[in-house]
Amino acid sequence: MKVNFKKIFINPYTISLVLMVLIVIGLLIGTMSWLDTYTNHGNEIVVPDLTELKRDEASQILNESGLKCEVVDSIYVKGAKLGAVVEQIPEAGSTVKSGRTIYLIINSNTIRKVSIPDIRDVSLRQAEAVITSVGLIVDSVEYVPSEYKDLVQDIKSDGRLLAAGERIPEGSKVVLLVGRGAADEEIEVVSLRGLNPDQAINKAHTAYLNVGKEIYDNQQKPDEQARSKYFVYKQEPITSSKVRVGTPVNIYLTTDPNKLEIPEEIFVDSTAIEAGEEGLFQ
Repeated sequence: MKVNFKKIFINPYTISLVLMVLIVIGLLIGTMSWLDTYTNHGNEIVVPDLTELKRDEASQILNESGLKCEVVDSIYVKGAKLGAVVEQIPEAGSTVKSGRTIYLIINSNTIRKVSIPDIRDVSLRQAEAVITSVGLIVDSVEYVPSEYKDLVQDIKSDGRLLAAGERIPEGSKVVLLVGRGAADEEIEVVSLRGLNPDQAINKAHTAYLNVGKEIYDNQQKPDEQARSKYFVYKQEPITSSKVRVGTPVNIYLTTDPNKLEIPEEIFVDSTAIEAGEEGLFQ
């Protein structure tokens, strides 16, 4: 049987079906094109690093990049810049579409305060551990007359005595007042030569002494990182001097190793030498 294609193609049903198929195809193409435009297909932006920037600075950079920002939380991060971005979502280096919102977590604008622990009549070693655990820094130790030796008597900051429970900014430096026992007791000054400032302070405390002035070669105290590179080459009072418990020892600091080639000045008790010499001739 011979098929009459001409009749098929001029059949109104066939024409309608073809038109419907063409319309559907056209709609699909149009929809895909619209979706590409709506979702900015192929137009991706690399998220910039916003950490340590203030909120306004971060917002301006994102706006210039075609992005938006929203602060979702504020926390306190020790050591981070106050009021600055500490975390972002998505993270820096991610690729996103134009107009995407970047969520920010901001560091608090105020330093968190911590409560002064009750450390009276606690040993120096234990008190230092407690102070450090609450976020404070033991800057130095001062020895004061007390019936009990090596027990903390008080704590102070900026020259002011602090009461247990009082709140001060986290990271504050405090001074511990420690009992030194008999007020007239004398001890020999230990050598702090060759030690960095923190090592010198620790050794002095162990020997019931304090570190007084820190005198640097360049006449200006360096920052904490540079400070650790200095070492003691001279001290006052000198090694083996007899002093009272709690006496401050001034230390001279340098980064020049040649200064350690100069012999250390050590106190020699001339009366003891004379007594020893007399004994030899008896």
